Amino acid sequence: MSRTLTPLDISTMSDLVQIVEEVAATKTPRELKRDNKIVAVLMPSDTKRKTSIQDALALAGAWKAIPSDDMEERLYRIRHESKPTPPFTLDEA
Repeated sequence: MSRTLTPLDISTMSDLVQIVEEVAATKTPRELKRDNKIVAVLMPSDTKRKTSIQDALALAGAWKAIPSDDMEERLYRIRHESKPTPPFTLDEA
C-alpha cells in the first residue's frame, strides 16, 4: 500500500461533501460501507497531529546527532502536544 495519498476533488459530489462536512464538524470518523462491508474510513483531518507525527519521524533519523537530553525534551514536547488518536472499529461482518 502506498504511503502517498492521492488527492480527490469532491466539489461536485454533493452527497460526499455533506458527509465530509459532518465528519469535520463532529470530529467523528465514519465507516463507508458497500454490501454491508466496510470499504473505507473517513477520518477528520488534524493538522496539528500530522505536524507532531512529522516532528517525531524527523527525529528518528537524527538520533545520533542529537544529545540525549535534547532528544528526550523534544519527544516529551511532541508527545504532550499531540491529541490522542480517536478509536474506531472495523466491523468485518
